[in-house]
Amino acid sequence: MRSIGIILKKELKRYFTDVRMLIGIILPGILIFFLYSVMGNFMGNNASSDIKEFSIIVENKPEVLEDIFKAGFEGFEVTYIEEKLTEEEILKKIENQELDLYVSYPKEFLSPSISSIPNVDIYYNSVSDASMTAYTLYTGILNAFEEAQQPNYFDINNRNQKYDLAKEEDITVRIFTMMLPFLLMTFLFSGAMGICSESIAGEKERGTIATLLVTPTKRSHIAIGKVSALGITALASALVSFLGLIASLPKLVGTNLSLSAYNVQTIFMLLVVIILTVLLFTVVLTMVSTFAKSVKEASSLSIPVMILVMLLGATSFMGTTAQTNPALYLIPVYGAIQSLTGILSMTISPLCFAMFILSSIVYIGLGVFGLTKMFNSERIMFNI
Repeated sequence: MRSIGIILKKELKRYFTDVRMLIGIILPGILIFFLYSVMGNFMGNNASSDIKEFSIIVENKPEVLEDIFKAGFEGFEVTYIEEKLTEEEILKKIENQELDLYVSYPKEFLSPSISSIPNVDIYYNSVSDASMTAYTLYTGILNAFEEAQQPNYFDINNRNQKYDLAKEEDITVRIFTMMLPFLLMTFLFSGAMGICSESIAGEKERGTIATLLVTPTKRSHIAIGKVSALGITALASALVSFLGLIASLPKLVGTNLSLSAYNVQTIFMLLVVIILTVLLFTVVLTMVSTFAKSVKEASSLSIPVMILVMLLGATSFMGTTAQTNPALYLIPVYGAIQSLTGILSMTISPLCFAMFILSSIVYIGLGVFGLTKMFNSERIMFNI
């Protein structure tokens, strides 16, 4: 038993006196606390800015439902459009997101003499947040009213007819905007991590880094050459993952996607974000690998960075439009996610995109400068 205690004490001392190991143990918890606190505040602030205004056209609305809907929509500003339009014109307005809801009651709705179960037609646009909110509220009020009367008192959208008037292109934009930034950040980081973690730390383990450093080549040139090669390799891996993701996304979401909403400019902007992000990940992970003593330690130290990237990537699920504050695009990784969101939703401003590009170039330059300094440090390169 005494020998077990000696070994336990020795191992614990090694874990809790090694700065590198302490970073790997403590940093993930700090990052999770910080990011989830920030994200919680962000979501709480956004909750107060939810959509409160709706525009609705109601045809043949029974007077008995007036007070019910007034109470149900309390706290919301509902504008009932009285303009005389044909059904085709109304549906076109919903399709173009100029109108939130079109409700059509049968003329003899709730009449005791009606022979069949009446149907209420409610047309909406699932891509529009206002339309979906209005649809959810309206159907919820109707269902509650029906339950208060009797089951099967009437039906809602029970016919074989399309009530969701969202365009195929708009559906594609919404799906891509919500899913691609997170998935793309994950693939980009995973590809770079798999390559970079082994780069310098692996050479330290094999003892080949010492041979390379004693050559007449400047250490700064070695650092730049290595990070450039790693960046190209990681970029190739990321592009393959990106193409595979695009090809598999229709099966993943279970719907036909139309890419007609995007053009060559969109693809070019996406490539710019991908290239700059991969280079940033490569520089950061190469610095981690240079700092580490072994490949195992490099992988361990990369985990907190991975958690940070994934948590920031999850912010893409909070909205389908990009942030309009240019200062947010100066934040590493988050700026890339917002740029992807803005490009895919076609809501990014040229100023915000320019801020992201310039800040990314600066961060990559600072990272390369820091890496050359690390290569010039005997203590770091030879684990003294």
